[in-house]
Amino acid sequence: MKKILLIYLILFSANSYSQPPVTAIFEVDMNLYPNSYSTVEFYRGGQSYPMINIGGNHYQYTTTVPGFQASNYTYKFKVDSILESFNGAESCVAITPTDTLRVINLNTNAPSIVCWETCSFCIIYGCTDSTASNFNPIATVDDSTCITCNYGCMDTLAMNFDSLATCQDTSCIYPQIFGCTDSTACNYDFLANIDDSSCGYIVGCTDSLAFNYDSLSTCNDSSCLYEYNVTFQLDLREQVNISYLIPEINGAFNGWCGNCAQMTDVNNDSIWEITIPLLEGSGPSGAPGWQYKFSADNWNVEENLFSGDPCTFTSSGYTNRYINVTQDTILDPVCWQSCVDCFGPQSSYNVTFQVDMTNVNGFSVPEINGEFNGWCGNCWPMTDVNGDDIWEFTTLIDTSLQEYKFSADNWNIQEQLDSSMSCVLSIIDSSGNVYVNRYLDINSDTILEVVCWEECTDCFIMQPSWDCNGQGDCFNPGTGLGLYLDSLDCTLNCQTTQLMEMNNNYIIYPNPTCEFIYINSKENIDNIIIYNKIGEIIFQIDNPNLMTEINFSGKSSDIYFMEIYYGTNIYREKVIYTQ
Repeated sequence: MKKILLIYLILFSANSYSQPPVTAIFEVDMNLYPNSYSTVEFYRGGQSYPMINIGGNHYQYTTTVPGFQASNYTYKFKVDSILESFNGAESCVAITPTDTLRVINLNTNAPSIVCWETCSFCIIYGCTDSTASNFNPIATVDDSTCITCNYGCMDTLAMNFDSLATCQDTSCIYPQIFGCTDSTACNYDFLANIDDSSCGYIVGCTDSLAFNYDSLSTCNDSSCLYEYNVTFQLDLREQVNISYLIPEINGAFNGWCGNCAQMTDVNNDSIWEITIPLLEGSGPSGAPGWQYKFSADNWNVEENLFSGDPCTFTSSGYTNRYINVTQDTILDPVCWQSCVDCFGPQSSYNVTFQVDMTNVNGFSVPEINGEFNGWCGNCWPMTDVNGDDIWEFTTLIDTSLQEYKFSADNWNIQEQLDSSMSCVLSIIDSSGNVYVNRYLDINSDTILEVVCWEECTDCFIMQPSWDCNGQGDCFNPGTGLGLYLDSLDCTLNCQTTQLMEMNNNYIIYPNPTCEFIYINSKENIDNIIIYNKIGEIIFQIDNPNLMTEINFSGKSSDIYFMEIYYGTNIYREKVIYTQ
């Protein structure tokens, strides 16, 4: 009996492994897959194999299956990381202990094209007639919508364009268009169908009127530059402080040559002129235009221009005028060292700074630093010509409110200014840093008074020392910050009304301001009066609220003085308004 069973097993095993292998092509149609995807794979036995996109959103996988596996071959399709999902009721699947898979007997059946997660092909309705004008190559079920082709020329550029044609044929006739048909040429004509040997390959300026005309160029590259006549006018009317014979213009366009571009005053009106052909554009890079300035007698005298003026440009320590040339231009007359004519309002004036260094040791050369020179360090050094320890420097300064301070030896030392002094401004930046600087606001040539280092007065002015307590009694607080020079001055002028600085009961902000000033008070105020520098009342508010708003819009940028009255008390504060 055992021998019979062994022979049977050997025969069964030999029969099973003697079945030939089967080559199968699996194909899935992804046209109805609801989402976007990137890869489609064949999945079997925990392994994924890439499928080939054969077009039309169809993917194939070809494999050779051993004969003993072919009768019950299980698999799935996989999109990106997602496997097909079945409920087990489908006709093409089998339920295993761990999964529900597609199953096929490859010994008797070839795999059909199937839709994702179905046992049949995708049902896509449309025209399946390839000769129809509306043929849908992915349609699997014809929906009787096919439109019979009306053949003809459908190219609107053709001479025989047929607007009724629904299918393109080869009947189009085109007009003869001569031109360059070489797509690599700079003058390639995509409409040309007959080459006329006009192809060019050199680009440049082809305009013979241009400054940079290139006779060898065959294609214009928009690089043409043109010269324009520019007339410069220098107004020297009533300029008695300048000693000159013949003014001249020097700039980047003539190499700052000296007297090679002398000006003329044909009608003797003291307005000197010269016309120069200048190349269009802004000249050398870095400036907003061609840089230039006026001088006289081969640089014997030259303009000293202020860097903050609207007609100037500063680079590498040099401040010059500039012009951007776009056409023939006659510039308006401008006064020496000014952006306007000699009878127009000036935008800058000569200012002489003076600082007394008598009480300062350990320095070599004082200097001025401010908004007007970008806090540059030692670019504006001062001089002490007569050795009296009073150092001076004269320069052009803009008419706007300017902050500055004295320093020495390229910021080696600098003034440490007390914010309570009358000649300073306190500014708080966006980071909360407090800066205390001197300030000036000029509208004419000015020689500033000599001031002592870190003081508002010169080094020999007696400082007020005595104060009044508001009850008619005088005393010396010993701070040097009193209101009266001595006891006699205090006795003669002391009133029972007390004069004091702002205290914690009142807050004024922002100061300086560009529009509104706000006064917050913990006590009722009788009235608020604001004066300008010549003592005129510009605001008076009686019985104001605990929070008062004052609008400076329309007023001139300047320094104003505020008085707040409460009972017998007067609180005073300096207010800065700048537009």
